[in-house]
Amino acid sequence: MKKAHGMFGGFLHAAGLVRSAGGNVAEFTRELLVPWLRAMADSQLPAMAEQADAGNYGATGSNLAMQVSHDAIGGVSRAQGVSTELFAPLWELMRRRVADGHGEESIGGVLELVHPRGQRPPSAPV
Repeated sequence: MKKAHGMFGGFLHAAGLVRSAGGNVAEFTRELLVPWLRAMADSQLPAMAEQADAGNYGATGSNLAMQVSHDAIGGVSRAQGVSTELFAPLWELMRRRVADGHGEESIGGVLELVHPRGQRPPSAPV
């Protein structure tokens, strides 16, 4: 269940935005969000997994530098009275990756901040 927390965080943020605009959260979820998540899972996640294995995070679309050049999600959220607390941790990692000189990468490069390539797993207890 813990592995789904990120997905739930994204849903809760989106639900807050929909509700703040007077929308129907169930309809939005059924008609827009779930189909979008399926499409992203089928097309983007396998590509990000390949990048993670290869250690090559070259962007084919919007790179990290472009994504962090304007805080669109944060700005819209704040304007609509929706907390950015769920999105803020990822946003900060994205900004840090750009500050470290990796702005040309895709969002997949954030993995190197979560678990750097070549880092050994902790020793098993004896």
